[in-house]
Amino acid sequence: MTSLKFRLATEADLPQVMTIVEEARQFLHERGIPQWQNGYPDQTVFRSDIAHQALYVGILNQKVVVMMTLLAGPDPNYQKIAGAWQQLDDNYLVMHRIAVARQAAGQGIAEAAFEFAINQAQQTKKASFRIDTHEKNQGMRHLAAKFDFTQCGTVWMTDGSPRLAFELVF
Repeated sequence: MTSLKFRLATEADLPQVMTIVEEARQFLHERGIPQWQNGYPDQTVFRSDIAHQALYVGILNQKVVVMMTLLAGPDPNYQKIAGAWQQLDDNYLVMHRIAVARQAAGQGIAEAAFEFAINQAQQTKKASFRIDTHEKNQGMRHLAAKFDFTQCGTVWMTDGSPRLAFELVF
């Protein structure tokens, strides 16, 4: 995936980001995964991510084909865990809201996004990298296993929904 380039998103990327989100919402719905089915995430969330320089897009052939949010800890959703994080301080990077454009699925785009995010965590001297996902989201669970994340337990989102929590310690 050498031609895939990542950069911080801008407001101009929002239409493509929202198209990817809608495609992902449909994809999850088709698989019976209740993630992203209640209107979240929306443009307000992504505008905040852009303002905080946390939303990244991956560009392939001049098109946004993947988007993800990378935030430095502490993450309020990760403060309480049924289980235990491997590294206990707040020096971690979190990936949220990752989705790949439907026409780019199956091309290694999500793996490239994970590699980019892990590299960002290492370059910024984070002790670990964390993600969470719905228990039925086999795609994210597969990526967590592929990149040797450890399943640490369950965390709860702001709306109270449980998510499996994973961590990769450097």
